[in-house]
Amino acid sequence: MMADSDARLIWELYAAALKHEPAARGEYLERACPDLAVRARVASLLESHGLELDRTDTTMRIGGGSASLTGRQIGNYMVQRELGRGGMGVVYLAQDVRLARTVAIKVLSPAYSQSPTVRQRLVNEAKMVAALSHPGIAAVYALEEIDGELYMACEYVPGAPLRALVESGPLPIADVVDIGLQLARALAEAHTKGIVHRDIKPENVIKTPSGVIKVLDFGLARAAYTQTHLTQTGMLVGTPAYLAPEQARGEDADFRTDIFAMGLLMYELASGTNPFAAGTIHATIARIVHEEPPPLSEVQPHSPPELDRIVERCLQKDPRARYRATQEIVGDLERLQAELSGRDRPGSHAPVATAPRQMAPSRSQRWLINHHVVVSVVYIGLLYPAWFVRESLPSPWDSAFLLGILAAAAAGASLRLHLWFTAITFPDQFAEQQESTARWTRLCDLAFAGMQIAAAFGISGTHPEFAMLFVGAAVAILIGSFVIEPATVRAAFSRRR
Repeated sequence: MMADSDARLIWELYAAALKHEPAARGEYLERACPDLAVRARVASLLESHGLELDRTDTTMRIGGGSASLTGRQIGNYMVQRELGRGGMGVVYLAQDVRLARTVAIKVLSPAYSQSPTVRQRLVNEAKMVAALSHPGIAAVYALEEIDGELYMACEYVPGAPLRALVESGPLPIADVVDIGLQLARALAEAHTKGIVHRDIKPENVIKTPSGVIKVLDFGLARAAYTQTHLTQTGMLVGTPAYLAPEQARGEDADFRTDIFAMGLLMYELASGTNPFAAGTIHATIARIVHEEPPPLSEVQPHSPPELDRIVERCLQKDPRARYRATQEIVGDLERLQAELSGRDRPGSHAPVATAPRQMAPSRSQRWLINHHVVVSVVYIGLLYPAWFVRESLPSPWDSAFLLGILAAAAAGASLRLHLWFTAITFPDQFAEQQESTARWTRLCDLAFAGMQIAAAFGISGTHPEFAMLFVGAAVAILIGSFVIEPATVRAAFSRRR
């Protein structure tokens, strides 16, 4: 385990090293960090992201040919085009001429093709994925060494990575739940076999045209059963914005690390934002380790209470507070999906029975609730002064004033207390009820304030103190009704609308 100060230093050095040319990074670290242990961890982190420190020849040949394999035949594979590349590998679309099927070929980039550590990592990735059999995990067909180079033939997965989907904005809640459920099932398969992915992020999950979710890139995965350790204790691996707190501190990662990343992925899909992402790597890590994200329902009012609870439990800082098994998430998401399907089904009157859970309203909704309660108290509190001064008004205006202000106060307070009750008991209906009662509450406010102002003129000679009270309260009620309340409603429900 490393201290928080060491973790911060490592991430600061890592961010600074990225600003230098690859050939100069080793020299920079020697100048900036005299601590050999910390420097080694930064070097390992750069390597895990495919960023070399000391190699300068980036035009090396692959298998004696050009840097690109496009158009060449490698063993039984006819390479067609490049699909993508990272710092340590390149993925090509190829045709297996022997079995007549399309595959994806992963090959190490020139700078790492002869690195024993990186080669072993590719071998381990192939072994781990080959041990898994699940429709949500891209299969490995073969690992071959041809002319001294390693080639991993994998299932070709057409479709868009989740990064492309989330960049267009938040996804519908039903889609988020479906993606989360498929991802949880795939991870449950890996975790059951003792394999931890350690790099779950939108780029490593693809949604096929048929809607199937596939997990890719087990290059940073670790198997609990393996005796080969390719990372030293305290090494930081993964993508900064999707690290679990224990990863950011360089501690051991287990299946609960994937659970954190999965919860963060669902949060981003539902809201369109990563709550921990900041302008710098150091700031991002600080948020992950120390800050609690706002509840999902606060940034996405459409989020049902159950999804809020699932995501919140996944994102707990302490791994022990997260789900005890990935299969538990599968069960919760299955129940939520059934509930959402029940709501959407024509003729359905009741969702699938689940244990009732309450969700705290967002900050802006709490302001709106408080506004309704305060106005109700003002209504009730002003009834006594109205009763006291009624005798100062001429007949029949005294009775008309008293009965009118009592009716306006009773109606207005009842409507606002109804909204308060709805907000704390049936939060999903709060926006609908707010909209349906807005015209009536405003009418009550206008009638109540109008009668107060009229009465103030009638009692100004005998009770100037109550006249001032009535005028002040009337002005405050009118401002609250026509200025403050509409702005608060927009803040509370603008995303929903």
